[in-house]
Amino acid sequence: MDAYLSREALQHLQALNLISSSLHSEGLLIGHKRGHRCFVEKVLPIHRGFITSPQKYFDLDQIFDGKIIGFYSFQTDPKKMKKILAPFAYGKLFLEIHSTSQKEVDIKSFVIDFDNKFFLSPIKLKENKK
Repeated sequence: MDAYLSREALQHLQALNLISSSLHSEGLLIGHKRGHRCFVEKVLPIHRGFITSPQKYFDLDQIFDGKIIGFYSFQTDPKKMKKILAPFAYGKLFLEIHSTSQKEVDIKSFVIDFDNKFFLSPIKLKENKK
């Protein structure tokens, strides 16, 4: 499995990094899956603590016609990770984002997997930087 990050989604993440507001530290990934690839088309910033409510996640997923394919987080810490390493997130994409400069970000991609406990399994990420 791998992931593809659209130019628009990458630009949005770079802009959020530049703004560096705590309200934009995590969010949802909107897109679709085709075969073994997750296509991230858009990102949706969310307020802290949202991921702890699976019902809100399912309600939002309905609004987006089932196109929520994962999550992203800036400054990921174990407390945040505990919130999404849960049954409702199984099989979803997770992007861990670190600021390398005011305009650039380093993105690591994972799929949320399960083997007697939930964990992050690394996958390749392709970006459209044109």
